[in-house]
Amino acid sequence: MLIKNAWLQGRPVDVRVAATVEAIAPQLNAMRNESVLDAGGGEILPGLHDHHIHLFAAAAAQGSVSCNVGGGSLARCREVLAERLANAPGSGWIRGVDYHEQQLGELDRWRLDELCSHRPLRIQHRSGKLWVCNSIAVQALDLGAFTHLNGVQCDASGQLTGCVVRNDELMAQQLDAIGASSMPDIAAFSRQLASFGIVSVTDTSATNTQKRAVDLQRLRADGALLQQVSLMGDDTLDHGYLKVLLDEDRLPALQTLVARINAARSRGRNIAFHCVTHLELVFALAALADATPIEQGFDRIEHGAVINDAMADELAARNLPVITQPGFLYSKGDQYRADLPQQELECLYRYAGLRARGVKVVPSSDAPYGPVSPWQNIATAACRRSAGGLSLGADECVSSDQALTGYLTPSALLDQPLTLAQAQEVCSGMRGDLCILQKRWEQGRDRPETVGVRATLIGGSVAFDGAD
Repeated sequence: MLIKNAWLQGRPVDVRVAATVEAIAPQLNAMRNESVLDAGGGEILPGLHDHHIHLFAAAAAQGSVSCNVGGGSLARCREVLAERLANAPGSGWIRGVDYHEQQLGELDRWRLDELCSHRPLRIQHRSGKLWVCNSIAVQALDLGAFTHLNGVQCDASGQLTGCVVRNDELMAQQLDAIGASSMPDIAAFSRQLASFGIVSVTDTSATNTQKRAVDLQRLRADGALLQQVSLMGDDTLDHGYLKVLLDEDRLPALQTLVARINAARSRGRNIAFHCVTHLELVFALAALADATPIEQGFDRIEHGAVINDAMADELAARNLPVITQPGFLYSKGDQYRADLPQQELECLYRYAGLRARGVKVVPSSDAPYGPVSPWQNIATAACRRSAGGLSLGADECVSSDQALTGYLTPSALLDQPLTLAQAQEVCSGMRGDLCILQKRWEQGRDRPETVGVRATLIGGSVAFDGAD
């Protein structure tokens, strides 16, 4: 393929690309039968990487009922959700997402029965750590057989509440057992990712197994999944990061975690820690201090929502990058303002302050829990404003160039400090993974959310064409 009329690092160019970039010149002539894509003067970039995403959950969320019902009284919010559930397509299971108690109050099976009692219903909290089932779903999933497991909650009288905390494995197992699980539309979500210029992702689900790795290989081979995938997951995986999901309400024994880390180290795997709170981060660092030292590569911190200066200095000393989610400030910032004290808002999901202390920080989506668009996330990293316009810690703003650099940084280089010029480099011989913007970056850097993608190429093939 020949890309005409592109803009690359301050100059107009044509680019010939197949599996790799074959030629870059001010002007190239199309060869016989060669397809031509007119970039219209748009910037050509290496493809973008989303370093923290949940592929299957994000794909499933597209076919789910949103429980984000906006403002109003509790009664009005529940009325809106009840209407959405009543109008959900199909006749079987209903899956709800993005529930928050500030809008709908605390939910249990009986409150869900009031909203929807004619179909099995499961609703996920916006944090991803809680599922709530109505009574039909509780019975169908046979949750009564699992009250001995952590996370399957009962009330004071011993009755199941329908709440399952941090036990996605059980939910998936039971849904599969009753034939209620289905493969989400990965192809549609993959096309959406391509429309944003994303050519590779890191799936960070702690429940990823060896079977999931096989599923992803099949989806790639079938052409349903366009992006390259780096996979982290549970202890059964024979490659990739071990994802350690820390929850300060039920932390494991320190030596138990150290043993898990050492076992992963012996198999050549490094560690990715889910750390939202200060306590979770302290615990992760304590475990690393007692564990077998890393031999190559790097461990990483996912989220790092609350990091003080002392912790930042330790992260820098240990060369631990933080994979952050500025998009949360946009999508959840108004709720954060209602839930958190001002001093916490100022340092939530830090960026500039961590960089200043030598910590490598890169942005990501955490989709479906945060906005999937890298351009919205880049914009939020630069302005730190909520969807409602609230400012959330202006001192932690970074430039849109710095945030873009994070999205252009390959996963293997997350611990390396790259400049924008280095990250933007497109050269002959590199893999044909390219993102072509609708305009030059210098014309859109002040409002990244408006830039738009003209086309995305993955391995030299067009994965998205905005002209279609």
